[in-house]
Amino acid sequence: MAGNLAITGIVSGFDTDAIIKAIMNQERLPLTKLESQKTTLKDRSDAWRELNSRLYKLKDAVYNLQSFITFRAQKVSVSDDKILTATVSSGALLSSYKINVKSLAKAHIVASGKIDDMTPITGGKIKITINGENKEITLNPEGSTNEERLNSLAKQINAAEAGVTASVVKLAENEFKLYLTSKNTGEAYKMELADVEGEVLKDLGILDTSDQIAHEAQAATDAVLEINGDTENPARRASNQITDLIPGITLNLKEEGTVTLGVELNQDQIIKNVKEFVNAYNSVMDYINQHKTFSYNETTKTGTKGALFGDSTLLQIESKIKEYIYQTVEGVDPKVGLLSLVGIKGASGVEGAKSGRLEFDEELFKAKLDSNFDDIAKLFGATSTGESKGIFTRLYQDLFDWTSSDGILKSKTETIQNEIDDLDDQLAAMEDRLAKREEYYYAKFMAMEKALATIQSQASWLTAQLGAISTQWKR
Repeated sequence: MAGNLAITGIVSGFDTDAIIKAIMNQERLPLTKLESQKTTLKDRSDAWRELNSRLYKLKDAVYNLQSFITFRAQKVSVSDDKILTATVSSGALLSSYKINVKSLAKAHIVASGKIDDMTPITGGKIKITINGENKEITLNPEGSTNEERLNSLAKQINAAEAGVTASVVKLAENEFKLYLTSKNTGEAYKMELADVEGEVLKDLGILDTSDQIAHEAQAATDAVLEINGDTENPARRASNQITDLIPGITLNLKEEGTVTLGVELNQDQIIKNVKEFVNAYNSVMDYINQHKTFSYNETTKTGTKGALFGDSTLLQIESKIKEYIYQTVEGVDPKVGLLSLVGIKGASGVEGAKSGRLEFDEELFKAKLDSNFDDIAKLFGATSTGESKGIFTRLYQDLFDWTSSDGILKSKTETIQNEIDDLDDQLAAMEDRLAKREEYYYAKFMAMEKALATIQSQASWLTAQLGAISTQWKR
C-alpha cells in the first residue's frame, strides 16, 4: 500500500486491504515477469564473468608452456653454499663450472688514532676522493666533551654523502676511535683523504705528518675468482654480488674457497607448469559443462537450463579449445607429435570423454622430456626463434583475444548489462505506475466508504424522523 491508511471496510464490512492486495497482485504480474528476466540476465552476466576469470587463468598457464623462457626453466646447484650462493635467470647455458674464490671484495676502512680527553678535536675543511670524485666537507665539532664532539663530526661526515660512512667506537672509558668506511667494495673505491683547511684529520690521527693515511683498518680489494682452473686469467669484480661473470647466473660470494656450480633444466618446474595447465583447462571445461546443459527432473517433470544454455559463443569457445588438444605441429618427431603421446590426454571412460577433461601422465611426460626435449618444446611452441606456431602458441593467442579488454567476453557482459539497464528503467516506470494504481484503488474504496457512510447517516435520520411521526400519531 503506497502512502495510504488502511481502510478495512468500517461501513461496508469489506476487507479493503485484502481486496486491493489481490487486485495489485494481478497487476504486478508483468513486473514479476520483468524481474525474472532481470534475474536470468544477471545469472548470464555472472556466468560470463566467471568463465572469463577461468579462461584468464588458463591463458596464464598456457603462457608458461609456450614461452621459451618459462618452458626451459633452469635450476642452479652449488656444492658448498657457505662459499657462495647462486640464482639462475633466462639465458644460462646448461653446463658445469669450477669456481675458486681467491678473495672477496672488501670496502676500504680507515681508522683514527686513539682519542681521549687530551686529543684536540678541531674544526676545518677536509676532502674525500673516491673513484675520481671529490667531496669537500666543512666540519664544526659541537659538544662539551670529546665524545660529543667526535660524534658530531661523524654526523656531519655522514650528512655530506661523500661515499663513506663515519662511525664512533668506544674503546674504554674516555677512549674512542673514529672509523671511515667506503660505502662500496672494491679497489676502485679506495679513499683518498686530505686536510684542506685546518688539520682535522691530522689531529684525529687519521693522517700522519706526511699527509698519508696513518691507520688502514682494511684495504680496499676486488673479488678474485678462478674459473675452471684458469689461474693465469682470474676474473676480478668490485662487488661480491656478480651478475656478469656467467650469463644468466647471479653469484653472491661469502668466503674464500672452491665450489662446483651446475646449471640444468628444472624438470620439476616444467611438470608443475603442465599440471597447472591441466587443472586450469579442466576448470574451464567443468564450468562450461555446468552452464551449457539442460537437466530434466523426472519426478517434478520440470527442466532446468544452465545460465549459458544454447549460447553459440560458448559452444564455439568450447569447440576451439578442445580442437587444439588434438592438433599436430609440422616438423615435430611423430613419436611426440601429439599431446596425448607426451602424457597430456583426454580423460578416460565414457564420462571422461563427455566431460572434455584432461589427464596428465607424469611418468610418461618425464620420459619423453628426457629423450625428446627439443621436439616437445616445438610441439608446445617454446622455441627461441618464435617461428614455430606450437599448440600452446596458437591456443594462447585465442585466449588472449577472448579475455582482452575489447574481447568477445567483455562484449558479452557489456551487452547483457545494457539489457539489464533497460529492464531497470522499465521496472522503475512500472513500479511508479503500480504505486499510482494502488493509490487510485484506495481512493475509490475510500469514496465508496464515504458514500455508504452518508447513505447510512441519511437512513438513520429518516428512521428517526419516521419514529417521531409514528409517536405523534399514536398520541
